[in-house]
Amino acid sequence: MRITWNELTVDFQKPGADHLLSDWRWLVDDSMRLLLVSAIGDMFMADTAGQVFWLDTGTGQLQQIAESVDEFQRLRQQQEQADQWFIPQLVGDLIASGLRLSPGQCYSYKKPPILGGQIEPSNFEPTDLSVHFSVLGQIHKQVKDLPPGAKITNIKIQ
Repeated sequence: MRITWNELTVDFQKPGADHLLSDWRWLVDDSMRLLLVSAIGDMFMADTAGQVFWLDTGTGQLQQIAESVDEFQRLRQQQEQADQWFIPQLVGDLIASGLRLSPGQCYSYKKPPILGGQIEPSNFEPTDLSVHFSVLGQIHKQVKDLPPGAKITNIKIQ
């Protein structure tokens, strides 16, 4: 199966997309604007200077990946970067297994990696974008100050 950008990204309805970031504001500056959402539920954003950042919702990490939107568009066309940021093999496996996304959905973790889940097809399911970003933002905010390897208990989702 040939995977295209149509399968690797999802439409997040740009007007009014700020609500997708609400549970990540502890990590993401208010001035950042959403550029792209991957099928596996990561966000790509630009700051006011035009620098592009990748929010990896599995790890709860935000990192700058490009100096400009144009550079990001070039970089995402490179196989190494596409493989890292969009995981096309995983998306292809999910589609091949019969999991299809409806509008407003991404593939989300049944059990997030921070709670011991694996990055494998059996640990993903189609999920509403708002639910995906809200739940993972809340989980990562609650565990962000724990030392590596700490046992995680008492996660609360609102």
